[in-house]
Amino acid sequence: MRYLGTVRGTGRYASEDIEYRGVLFPTGTFVFPSFVGANFDPTVFGAPRRFDITKEAPTAPQLTFGSGIHYCLGASLARAELQEALPILARRMPDLTLDGEVTWKPDTVGIWGPERLPLRFEAGH
Repeated sequence: MRYLGTVRGTGRYASEDIEYRGVLFPTGTFVFPSFVGANFDPTVFGAPRRFDITKEAPTAPQLTFGSGIHYCLGASLARAELQEALPILARRMPDLTLDGEVTWKPDTVGIWGPERLPLRFEAGH
């Protein structure tokens, strides 16, 4: 979820003056924090662009589900669904492979991900 999250960021209004890296965002400024940028911060995630499912989880949380009072209400359900669905899919489709080119939704859509994900597998496993 950190490496390829479906929600790319969120819009917020500054509730007070905020200075960040020498830039002042006055109260009321609309800002669009990037979950993608935060999830690839090299000061938090060592080698952030390398996807390795076997490496130890970082000590800092990924921000795909937001944080603080804006943490996603559905995060626990999404994690539970993934924990249940992925092992079942792996058992039932051990030969699952890509069967063509993946096309992606535009970066500008609210929920981002594959637009087309052609897969091939043998039924009956």
